[in-house]
Amino acid sequence: MSKELIIKTQELSSQKVSICVPVVASTVDSVLQQVTNCVEASVPMIELRADYFDFLEDRDVLEDTLRRVAEITDSTMVLFTIRTDVEGGEIAIAEELYRDIISFVSTTGYVDIIDLEISHVDDAADFINILHNNGAYVLASHHDFHETPELLDMIDLYGQMHNTGADILKLAVMPNTRDDVVRSLQAANMVNEEIEDALICSISMGSLGKVSRIAGSLVGSCISFAALDAASAPGQLSYDDMNTIIKILEK
Repeated sequence: MSKELIIKTQELSSQKVSICVPVVASTVDSVLQQVTNCVEASVPMIELRADYFDFLEDRDVLEDTLRRVAEITDSTMVLFTIRTDVEGGEIAIAEELYRDIISFVSTTGYVDIIDLEISHVDDAADFINILHNNGAYVLASHHDFHETPELLDMIDLYGQMHNTGADILKLAVMPNTRDDVVRSLQAANMVNEEIEDALICSISMGSLGKVSRIAGSLVGSCISFAALDAASAPGQLSYDDMNTIIKILEK
């Protein structure tokens, strides 16, 4: 079963992994420089890790920075993420402020996809409907940096995210054994076959889970994260290495 989203001139597909490079920077200048580096490297998607921004709560600066990013990323997909400390990010943030910033960003029209940690908002489905009405695609996410849940528990997590109406369902887990990696891929494959109206993104983190980052297309995972400079999560490959491997696998 093939599922696609067309964003700008790029295609997100259950048949092909698109590489996303996180922009991990704190100042406006460093953010813009990293974005420029990604565009020059022909990266198809960037993730603005806003939990690193030292200007996150300054709406004027944030909006102007997003505008400038949009000018640079003419055909590059832009994912906006505030990764909370609870799910491995850099910021402890109250739900009200988290929602306010994300809602504001969705109204600017400067980003294409917004990451929403479903455990961080009480009424995720209603909130996602608002984001959709503002013109943004939504990636619902859940991260477990400690373990890989049992198969049925992961399927249930995908189901919870799917029930919110999100466009992309991301589950990132930490394997402690090789069986954990296989089980994560199995869950992704089963969910991809069952769900017709959403794409998935499946990741096993850490060194043990590296194979999941390049084998995503086998189970319908549409996005894999790689580092152009500094890695934003354990086990991330470099963009050049991942791009090379994926091109070889697609031959």
